[in-house]
Amino acid sequence: MKLGRFLVLISAFVLLFALGLAIFNFLIMPKVIHHNTVVATPDLRGKSVETARGEAGRAGLQLVEDRQVAHPTIAAGRIVEQTPRANATIRRGRRVLVVVSAGPAVGTVPDLAGLSRRQADMTLARESFRPGRIVRLHRDDVAAPTVTFQFPPPGSSQRRAATVDLVVAEPGLPPAWRMPDLRGASLARARAAVEAAGCVPGTVTFQRRPGVKPGTVLAQTPVPGSRILKGENVELVASAR
Repeated sequence: MKLGRFLVLISAFVLLFALGLAIFNFLIMPKVIHHNTVVATPDLRGKSVETARGEAGRAGLQLVEDRQVAHPTIAAGRIVEQTPRANATIRRGRRVLVVVSAGPAVGTVPDLAGLSRRQADMTLARESFRPGRIVRLHRDDVAAPTVTFQFPPPGSSQRRAATVDLVVAEPGLPPAWRMPDLRGASLARARAAVEAAGCVPGTVTFQRRPGVKPGTVLAQTPVPGSRILKGENVELVASAR
């Protein structure tokens, strides 16, 4: 074969190869690349995996479960998140990753008996629970507010963030009595009556009152007939000398 003929054959081969490559790049590849149409991803959040799988399939997409996470409000087996997001454009045949709810997280209710209200609140917060209804009972055998009962009971399994109702015993109220009318009594007798009732004689203010024996009670605080608790101060106004 002569050199000239060989070079012609080589040139023809290179030309055909370049032509074939151009046809592949500009005619065949675009059809292959754009063969799958673009669709909008359906909104799968809150739906069961079975329902979501059917919707994804009808859109020409594949549903893939990525992972499960605890969720306080979405029931177990329902979808929490998805990637790509709802209504995003995606080519048919692609995958949609979903995060599935495992339901609310569950914990063990702590024992709160004997704790103060503040200690009970801190313990519930640490275990991711919340105080619910509070019933207060007055008892003479406690010196400070103390938890005596709870519901749900300690050791029971409850979802996190659930409420725990408490019965709190508080110190009994001091005894109360009706304030007697001390006006007209001597200052000594009025003070004795105040102390006998378990109250404390307070400030005595003196006023001049012509015709009234010195040391006679003219006014009082609290006023006669009012409710007064043991340990309260009683202030008197008495006539001066």
